[in-house]
Amino acid sequence: MILYNLGIHAFRLGLIIASLFKPKAKLWVEGRKNWKQNLRSKVDELNLKGATWLHAASLGEFEQGRPVIEKIKKEYPDQKIVLTFFSPSGYEIQKNYPLADLVIYLPIDTSSNAKQFLSILNPKLAIFVKYEFWLNYLFQLKKQSIPTYLISTVIKRHQSFFKWYGGDFRKALKTYNTIYTQDVYSLRLLKLLKVTSGVLAGDTRFDRVLQICSSPKKLNEIEQFSKDAFVVIAGSSWQKDEEHLIEAYVRLKATHPHLKLIIAPHEIDKKNIDRLCNLLFKYKLSFHLFSDNPPEYIDSILVINAIGFLSSVYQYGTVALIGGGFNDGIHNVLEPTVYGLPVIFGPNYHKFNEAHQIIDLKAGFVFNDADELTNQLTVFLDDQSELSTASRLAQNYVRKNSGATNKIVDGLKEYLIK
Repeated sequence: MILYNLGIHAFRLGLIIASLFKPKAKLWVEGRKNWKQNLRSKVDELNLKGATWLHAASLGEFEQGRPVIEKIKKEYPDQKIVLTFFSPSGYEIQKNYPLADLVIYLPIDTSSNAKQFLSILNPKLAIFVKYEFWLNYLFQLKKQSIPTYLISTVIKRHQSFFKWYGGDFRKALKTYNTIYTQDVYSLRLLKLLKVTSGVLAGDTRFDRVLQICSSPKKLNEIEQFSKDAFVVIAGSSWQKDEEHLIEAYVRLKATHPHLKLIIAPHEIDKKNIDRLCNLLFKYKLSFHLFSDNPPEYIDSILVINAIGFLSSVYQYGTVALIGGGFNDGIHNVLEPTVYGLPVIFGPNYHKFNEAHQIIDLKAGFVFNDADELTNQLTVFLDDQSELSTASRLAQNYVRKNSGATNKIVDGLKEYLIK
């Protein structure tokens, strides 16, 4: 623990220094100021002693924890929920999440912070999402006999548990009452580590996208744009994704006039939107910006320069191109597949289980350049049977893998208030 604790303090110092010139780091530091007084005040004001505490690192992990929160609140409406975040990108977007009684930053993982946080909050149980292994919090939860769960996790060979220095992390795995895994392989790795608390539940994100799909936002403008067209939606796209897609579009548009593009970039700041617009100008392509709210859509390309509704945009698509495959890794493939969209993405997908699974099902396809992307889109444009089969497989994949939320909440019910 000595090295771990030194690392935590060094990390905190680095963020304090970074906060002088990086807005996100400043939010991280400012959000944790006076946390003891603020938490004590809120616990007293809102009567939060005995709450269920759920911790998510950031927005992606929150989306995995969200179905669990919502099911708890639906079945146990009197149960108080405290939601903590590590990252500003999660907290700032969800700080007013209505189903949590309190949303706060998690104080950094020192031994004293863990003791004081748990002393003030005194939760009846703790739920961590996916990859959250804060050792001081976990050992303190165990010491205080507070039931602790890890949900929607994936255990992999490259993680600290399998390293020579991973002894404390291996001990931390044994502090959880139950570890709900996404896949069987994670269970096998837990058994190698002599951890017997693993239970196969699946990924709660399947439940979340099904929930969104059951009542998506109606977007009249995008519905109008997409009517009677073959629409490729580029979701959370990066520069390389867009370059390949636009080149493929230029090749295909002359022979397939009903082809349209919706491009929703990962970053929508002015600099990135200007870059994308300049790329379209380079190819002499006309387009609409969503923010312009045109009275009618004449052009065949729409750039979404707003956030918060991509998961509903997919209902109007034919095929989805998932961004990130030429960067650090692809983004969410489940949001489009739930609507029956086959998905196409770049080569950096290997750490995502669902990407491997949909490739095996022939509902997901990899491209390395504009030539391969053009060829795959041509198959779907020219062969309705191929498109329909891939669409059906994509949609069925999500439904067959749902149900993790029910398994998890059933495992927690002895601690929840009726």
